[in-house]
Amino acid sequence: MTDVDSSSRPADSGPGSFPDGVRLEDPGLVRVWTRGATAALRRERAAIDRVNVFPVADADTGTNLYLTLREGDRAVAAAPAGATGAELLTTLARAALLGARGNSGVILSEWLRGLAVAARRGGGAADLLTRAATSARSAVARPAEGTILTAADAAAAAARAAEGSADGDTGPLAVVSAAAAAARAAARASRDELHHLRTAGVLDAGALGLVLVLDALVVATAGATTGGVGGATAGAAAGVSEVDGSMDSVNLDQLLEPASSSPVRGTADVGAAAPDAVAHGAEAGAGALELMFVLIGPVGATADSVAAGLRTALGEVGDSVVVVGGDAGTGTGVWQAHVHTDRLDQALAIAAEASRTGSLAQVHVRHLEAVAQHEWGVVAATSAPALAGALAHAGAVVLLTGGLGSTVEALTADDVGRVAASTGARRVLLLGVPDGPADVKQHLDVDEVVAVPTPTDVHAVVALAALGTLLPIGLPDELDADVRATVDEALAGLTVTSVRGDDAVEALRAAAGPATVVVTALLSAEVPDGLPDLLAAALTERAPEAELVVLATGRPGDGVCLGMEEERA
Repeated sequence: MTDVDSSSRPADSGPGSFPDGVRLEDPGLVRVWTRGATAALRRERAAIDRVNVFPVADADTGTNLYLTLREGDRAVAAAPAGATGAELLTTLARAALLGARGNSGVILSEWLRGLAVAARRGGGAADLLTRAATSARSAVARPAEGTILTAADAAAAAARAAEGSADGDTGPLAVVSAAAAAARAAARASRDELHHLRTAGVLDAGALGLVLVLDALVVATAGATTGGVGGATAGAAAGVSEVDGSMDSVNLDQLLEPASSSPVRGTADVGAAAPDAVAHGAEAGAGALELMFVLIGPVGATADSVAAGLRTALGEVGDSVVVVGGDAGTGTGVWQAHVHTDRLDQALAIAAEASRTGSLAQVHVRHLEAVAQHEWGVVAATSAPALAGALAHAGAVVLLTGGLGSTVEALTADDVGRVAASTGARRVLLLGVPDGPADVKQHLDVDEVVAVPTPTDVHAVVALAALGTLLPIGLPDELDADVRATVDEALAGLTVTSVRGDDAVEALRAAAGPATVVVTALLSAEVPDGLPDLLAAALTERAPEAELVVLATGRPGDGVCLGMEEERA
């Protein structure tokens, strides 16, 4: 049996003590809730990661939920002191959408957007939770039961029942308490609803994350019973100093009974019942690469159809499709899209087509096996869309900065920071990241960030090759000690030449010699037919023992970039 509960709620948090007139969208309550929910997800992220098996066992749901809500919390903290609760919820939802990570984070951001929409319309607590659940479910192309969506639906139904009850208190605290209890019950039942969870013997990671978010809402709402909610000291009288003196601790408390051992209590052992029964990519038809992008464009009569169109199109080239967003309340539409795919070129073409009247931002690609906890992670920026897949298959998380035939917004420090955090590493190597956002450590929960100048994509390819594949377990132990020195040594012996396709063979003959060990050739989309074979023949003639690596960039034109590596003493 697996139990999910929260601890340390205020002793006087009973429904009857809630003061008249307080609403969930009161600004002080929103600030306290956001801060507390973020702290709870940060504290329990590793425990949730360890039970993540659906839709793909990539062990990152807790981290993705935390990183998503953290972006919203930062935006709420920076909002003007006089902002209304509805404005804060809108701020929270927009920042969470822009910072959403992974399938679960995108769904959470849409759940928050539903709250914000209902708050702007003046709904009560049950209205907010109902719209949140409806929005989250509608964002998923193929919803599955026993997930965060089921927990959200259960919370909404319980909230409506509590609000309509003829017995007892029907104020916001009673409503959110009922909602949180229903979400916990749904999380408990998830293992029996979904085959993946039953096979692994765990609860749904996304549902557990929503339990924490709702429990934090209960605690924040209950804090209003001891002096109201407002300003920086909101909720401080609740007594327990957990988040800047404003929040009770909210914890995930689980009791797992693995089939092969006695029950183990405590979040440190939450993974004890998660055998390797569900491998990476175990979902039928799931793609190996994850693509996420933000679409920015004008809103209008077709705004609601944008997300639906993207879901349909992306569903034809991949799985785990989630598209969220819409009118951001500023006259501009913002959508976040997520897909697992093995047809990256087609998925990127869909993104480019959707952005014809707007722009793209935060376009990033990663291999789903690259999210395990490594000592080192790598972020590589490139404007070569066809190269993105190769870099991701080598273990880098790739930021696409152009080459899609549509406008791609310039990278910011926040963009780089979010993607670096999604490597799951304590230390991060940046390849090809522009100088402006290179200093991103303040945006990360990491120990070290190392930016390596890589003036061409060949430099990034050679750097990754020097490190060896990061998949599936990270860098070899012998490289961990000095990753920067390993990369610098590889790049020191590299000579790069850029030519047109017609001149590439002669350029290789002129540059290659007996000391050449590897030639990397990056080819644009319109180079002459048969060029790879001609390059291979020329290299055999000049350096018979050398290796030729040919990669497409997907860029228009007939450009060729040749990287020559010579044997180092």
